[in-house]
Amino acid sequence: MPTTRCYLVRHAQTVWNCENRIQGYSDVPLSPFGHEQAQRLAAFFASRRLTRIFTSPLQRSRETAVAIAAGPVTYGRPASHGAGNGHGVSPVVEPELAEMRLGAWEGLTPAEVDAKFDGAYQRWRTKPSSVRIPQAERLEAFRARVQRTLEKILGSLEGGDCVVVSHGGVIAALIADVLGADYDALLRRLRLDNAGITALECGSGAPHLLWVNSISHLATLAQPPGETWF
Repeated sequence: MPTTRCYLVRHAQTVWNCENRIQGYSDVPLSPFGHEQAQRLAAFFASRRLTRIFTSPLQRSRETAVAIAAGPVTYGRPASHGAGNGHGVSPVVEPELAEMRLGAWEGLTPAEVDAKFDGAYQRWRTKPSSVRIPQAERLEAFRARVQRTLEKILGSLEGGDCVVVSHGGVIAALIADVLGADYDALLRRLRLDNAGITALECGSGAPHLLWVNSISHLATLAQPPGETWF
């Protein structure tokens, strides 16, 4: 298998990110600021040869992936338009790239979760495996499905680079798997911004982590502080 790069992109900002609300599997659209971030991603990838673009089925990821595929907007129109798009590929929806289902926590702020569930959000941020969220997906099942999906995606590549647009929890789980790191410990030390880019180098062996959460393409856009990952 030739060496290729796989870019893990967290979706751009949503209206719930603006309100610091936990999203999980809730299907929340991008905010106006998020659409600006998506355009910065489109500009970043415009000069790169992308042969595949994959996305979570949730609309915040799909909207971000469509912007990357179409290329940056120029004078109110996509740089390339008509039957094709900027990279000549359409985003492929991978259902198992969806964010972890967070059950009873979805739609709440961290403060509301702590008030309603006796400080559970702070315990989750310290050690996710110690917390059982009502009606939520089990952490072990979540990690297994995203690892399985990345292996499927990497196995399908035949040269060229790919973009995988998903979510903070998904990318954190994938980084933990690539590094063989403890997920609980990783969450305490990792930051993943909206529209941040993490890069893997992939070949015949195990993937190598090149960088985490690059946001240089967002340099002139102010990042909102303290927003939730999930």
